[in-house]
Amino acid sequence: MERVQFVTYKGKKILVEDFSHLNPGSEFKVTLKKAQRMIAAEPTGSVLAVFDASGCSFNSEMLSQMKDFTTANAPYVKKATVVGMNGLLQVALTAVSKFSGRDFTTFKTRDEAMDFLAGL
Repeated sequence: MERVQFVTYKGKKILVEDFSHLNPGSEFKVTLKKAQRMIAAEPTGSVLAVFDASGCSFNSEMLSQMKDFTTANAPYVKKATVVGMNGLLQVALTAVSKFSGRDFTTFKTRDEAMDFLAGL
């Protein structure tokens, strides 16, 4: 499965951003850039997204890239959910949220996030 792709789930078009088990480095950057291109190609205020960070590790460079990513995507995203947040990842999400001015709804599983988005 592609790390970033649109899927149809219960009749809704949802962008799945699978960053699970990624570590700092080139794969993270490539995946982030692909997600950015896909989101920016969509109409303003239309994207429903689930960002899966399960088992992901991060560093300050990744945090900075995520801040830029979420700020740039703000006009396109209707609602974003995040999966796999715990411990330091939750602290990082809070920082990204405050910096970008965006709210993220967190879920324990991808299925829960997808069900939530499909209900919008």
